[in-house]
Amino acid sequence: MKNDWKKLIPQCFCYGEREFVGHPSEEETAFELLVQLRARSIGLATFMAEVGRQLKDMPKLDAATEMRTVRARFEPWLLD
Repeated sequence: MKNDWKKLIPQCFCYGEREFVGHPSEEETAFELLVQLRARSIGLATFMAEVGRQLKDMPKLDAATEMRTVRARFEPWLLD
């Protein structure tokens, strides 16, 4: 589906600690997310905007820190 990738974003965050890819299963999900983003030619700006939107709905999370972490992991692989 067109926007299925958006559903993967929350699954990339460790529920206990609320950190991006804090567990191996979340790393697998992040890789699946990256594959979907590249297959759909979704750029970094679009992806990061959606991550930011979803982070607002996740309590107990330092959104600025997590945004930097997500950007560092995905920026080398996504074009804009």
